[in-house]
Amino acid sequence: MSRRLLYICPEYPPSRATGAIRAARFAAHLPTHGWAPVILTLRDGTPEVLTGAPAPEAAATAPVRRVPLPLDPEPNVDPPFHSEWLPFGEALAQVPRMIRAGHAAIRAHAPDAIMVNAPPNAFCLAAGRLARAHGLPLVIDHRDPWMPCDQRGPRRPVWTRALEGPAERRLMRQAAAVILNTERARDAYRAWYPELPPARFHAIRNAISGAIFASPPMAPFPVFTLLYPGSFGPYVSATPIVELARELARRGLGPDRVRLVLTAQPRGGPDPDEPAAQLIRVIDRIPQAGMGALMQSADMLLAVSQRSTLRLPLKTFDILQSSRPVILFEQVPNPELQALYAAAGAGEVLRADEIARAADIVEQTMAHGRQPDRPRDPDALAPLRIEAATERLAAILDGIV
Repeated sequence: MSRRLLYICPEYPPSRATGAIRAARFAAHLPTHGWAPVILTLRDGTPEVLTGAPAPEAAATAPVRRVPLPLDPEPNVDPPFHSEWLPFGEALAQVPRMIRAGHAAIRAHAPDAIMVNAPPNAFCLAAGRLARAHGLPLVIDHRDPWMPCDQRGPRRPVWTRALEGPAERRLMRQAAAVILNTERARDAYRAWYPELPPARFHAIRNAISGAIFASPPMAPFPVFTLLYPGSFGPYVSATPIVELARELARRGLGPDRVRLVLTAQPRGGPDPDEPAAQLIRVIDRIPQAGMGALMQSADMLLAVSQRSTLRLPLKTFDILQSSRPVILFEQVPNPELQALYAAAGAGEVLRADEIARAADIVEQTMAHGRQPDRPRDPDALAPLRIEAATERLAAILDGIV
């Protein structure tokens, strides 16, 4: 007999946010392990309960078109300091409505446990309140670390830390299990909360899923193409990608020989009149189901890590299951990320300033034409698959009920 899980997911399909993808993947596979998720999410700011068949992780699509957009570089700016000034963030205003909707969902569906997908961290408060009120075990799935965060933590003013720190500590004491997105984040939480049993903290990374290959294959690009299939933001810099384009242009390579195709506008250049700008093409956002076909159509893939040793972005796992060679630029050394790339045989891991070396690799690869696919090591990928990740999640749930 299936047990029910009230799964609080502020983001859920049709949202294409990273949190929605992680939640939908877990929800799609949990029934195999005897857990029926009842999704409590927000739709246009209004709480909504979803039951029955989970949302498809990525529906099959028609062939995906690569639609070029004008190059329109965004300013290369750091996140504003005021982004951490409001304790618990703007989502705090939604918490009372989520609590009311959660009470109704619990009365209607009688779940055996509650799990919250965070951030936004404010919704952990709602999950904790509901778990206490109904005597249910609580699982917190921290996609990103909260108080021990090495990216956002130093930006929080004293009043934010004074309010959020004790709130998270209370939640850590209440939770039956806390899931972190990386092994290093799990270890950071064990060190941050030494008074709690280390076994309370678990690591379940974002996982790989064959659903990204749901679209039909695409033809290869007409010229040698380096594809950056991610996004840019305050913590993922476009600088290594832009500087690589500049270096290739300095070496006399024009758009008739090489292209850098990006799925996001680069922050910080190049200016439209620079030779490097002729090498860069930005394409419209590709549906998740078509990402695999897009990556396979490129000659090489480019990636940029976050400025954190505690995070592994979802895009890391999409790239790992592609069979195209990769150049990864690390903004900070991340041993966990390096180990994943090495085990899978994905490609080269370079420092973010090793632009000349990256250009050498590109030129050497170009000299031999399009390279055959480089399948990843299946033994290295097996524990990274969503099926294995969900099995670990189900074992955690089984252990607390």
